[in-house]
Amino acid sequence: MYARMVIGEANSESQVEEFARIYTSEVLPELTREPGFASARLMIEEDGRMAVSLTLWKTRDECIKYHCSRAYRQFVAKTQHLLVGDFVVKLFKDCGGVSGNAG
Repeated sequence: MYARMVIGEANSESQVEEFARIYTSEVLPELTREPGFASARLMIEEDGRMAVSLTLWKTRDECIKYHCSRAYRQFVAKTQHLLVGDFVVKLFKDCGGVSGNAG
C-alpha cells in the first residue's frame, strides 16, 4: 500500500472552501475509477487555509500513474488559481499500522 499526500495553501479561507468543493464533487468520484485506488481523505486546516489530500493506492506504479494522469492535471488546472504557489506532493510506503473504531 502506498500513500500520496498533496498539501496546498489557499489564498483565503473562502478559497480553501472552494478547493474542498471541487475536490469532493469532482475529484473524489473520478478517483474511485482509477486502477489501484484504495481510499481518499481531504483535510482542511481548522480556521486556516491549508488543505491536505491523502490517497491510498494498492501499488506504487498505480499511484505514480495517477500522478501523471490527465485526471490529475485537470484537477491542478481547476484549482491552481486558488493556491499560494504549487502543491507539495509526497509519496509514502506503508510500513504497518492499526485502525480504530470511532465511538
